[in-house]
Amino acid sequence: MTRIDVQIDHLVLRGVPDELAQGIGPLVEQRLSELATADRRGDEAPGWADATPRRSPPVPDRDGLAAHIAQEVWASARTHIQGGMPR
Repeated sequence: MTRIDVQIDHLVLRGVPDELAQGIGPLVEQRLSELATADRRGDEAPGWADATPRRSPPVPDRDGLAAHIAQEVWASARTHIQGGMPR
């Protein structure tokens, strides 16, 4: 079983209220890991991935913000690593 673990050492979120940004790193790591693992396996993305469309309105909670950040990061990173990562 393939599982991709992600570890974020430092996450900077500009323009995000402290109450949302504080402690969000582990949530983003978890969501990003879920996206990367599902993509690597050829599975569908987790259900929460569909809940936050690109260019959505402001996200009012920490889970929604973490999911949004993970989607944006994975969408960007995926295009750069697809060629070097055999399925």
